[in-house]
Amino acid sequence: MNFRATISDFLTEINFPAAVLFSPNLCHLQQPDSASTFAKEIPMKINSGLLLSIALLSGISSTAFAAATEEGAKHLTKVLQSYLTDTEGVVNVSADGDVYNVKLDVAPLTGGKDGSAAPNPTDAPKFTLAPIELELTDEGDGKWQVKHTGPIEFSVENKDELSLNGKFEAYEMTGVFDEKLATFSTSKTEIKNFTVDEKMNDPAQGPQSAKIAVVSITQDQTAAANAAGGVDITNKLTLEGLSENIASAASADGSKPAVNGSMTADSGIYETAAKNAKVKSILDLVAFFVSHQSKEKIIKSQADLKTILAAVLPVFDNATSTGTFKKVSVLSPVGQFGFDAASATVDMNGAVKDGKFHEKLSLSGPSFPAGLVPAWATKLVPQAFTVDFTVSGFDVAAPAQIALDKMDLTKDNPWPDNFEQVLLPVFMPKGTVDITMNPTSVSNDTYNVKAEGSMTAGPAAMPTGQATVTAKGLDDIMKLVQAAPPEAGLQSGTAMIIAAKGLSKTEADGSLSWKIEAAAGGKITVNGTDLSTIK
Repeated sequence: MNFRATISDFLTEINFPAAVLFSPNLCHLQQPDSASTFAKEIPMKINSGLLLSIALLSGISSTAFAAATEEGAKHLTKVLQSYLTDTEGVVNVSADGDVYNVKLDVAPLTGGKDGSAAPNPTDAPKFTLAPIELELTDEGDGKWQVKHTGPIEFSVENKDELSLNGKFEAYEMTGVFDEKLATFSTSKTEIKNFTVDEKMNDPAQGPQSAKIAVVSITQDQTAAANAAGGVDITNKLTLEGLSENIASAASADGSKPAVNGSMTADSGIYETAAKNAKVKSILDLVAFFVSHQSKEKIIKSQADLKTILAAVLPVFDNATSTGTFKKVSVLSPVGQFGFDAASATVDMNGAVKDGKFHEKLSLSGPSFPAGLVPAWATKLVPQAFTVDFTVSGFDVAAPAQIALDKMDLTKDNPWPDNFEQVLLPVFMPKGTVDITMNPTSVSNDTYNVKAEGSMTAGPAAMPTGQATVTAKGLDDIMKLVQAAPPEAGLQSGTAMIIAAKGLSKTEADGSLSWKIEAAAGGKITVNGTDLSTIK
């Protein structure tokens, strides 16, 4: 049993965002959607292995070594093996003056120097990763200077089905690992020319290929102790010169045409933050799986596993991530699309009583292939768009604890039948959740429409709530709709605009507004007018 796969599968099951908590490097980079499941997982495991090997220094004795010693090297080896594997040749540590040289080599895990996976190298995918070399210097007081310099290369081959080659041409990382935090108090990574070249041959879809390139990547992490016992972590990833190209051949029967597309972006920034992240407990969970590398061992020690999982909860109190990309261009079969900027924000609580999920998406400055938007419609196309909503009023802590208490790994189904019916009322103690539409808008030089409001909704309750919509430029929109050619099919739009104006209220700035209320029983009013009375 592959312990790394066991850990990956387990974290997937509990939806644990490992990248938010551990990453001082590139956990956020993903393979293209066209990649096979195997191809998607391998690069993440490569990078997770590097990150984890560094992070696992939390188990080192707090005794500071004034200089690197053979005894210290043996101790470091034992610590790293307890979190990675004790397979001979994977972890190698040697003392050199004040520095411990750490070499991590996956070849023994993948079946040998050729990277073929045991026990059936003929049929199994072949995976190679150049050895990772780190320098560790004991700074005392449980703090370690960690350095990595050099390229990183990896490859995956699966007969005629998959060929994937990836490379970080230059990869430099420096950081201070703090045993008390079980992560880096500070770290900085600089990468030049990251590339992935993937070729696939799907019997059903035919040959496909994908190429990804990023000219430069920098990442900065900071971490500090949280009073509640966890760690507060911030992470900033900056990318320059992104590009992706995908291609697939036409199907033999002609039912599917050939596809060639590309995406480029001048730059991107991805920022994450986690509060009270339970990093040490998560490392304890990793160590559990390393020492229990079979289903039978895990089942036998499930009481210990439950204790560790209880310590992991709530994983984090709150986590946020914001990604912003500028000057994005997408080449599709119908032409070139683009936008000046795009950003997305996610703000969510962990497994706590006050559940929250917030998402915001913004786009600005879109462009379209020539001729795609007719001349009469150009002034109707939005130039800025923002949607922003929050879901709250639910409880994650209680159902998580119940699920942990009821878990029984000795059974094929670890939880009782229809267990979701037990969890649902605990997840929604009020029978509903609160949905808030934060300021949301769509606009261009012709019009500006804004909306915000809130509602409660649940599986057994009629939605109730209120929203306010304001609009400028409605008369200009009507003129454009009226001028549209008959084949556009917008004739009915004029009547809708007239009806909307009839229900509106004129504000001091000349804009029109509509206050929409949904009451219990399904009654809906707009500025006090009951819609059910309108015929």
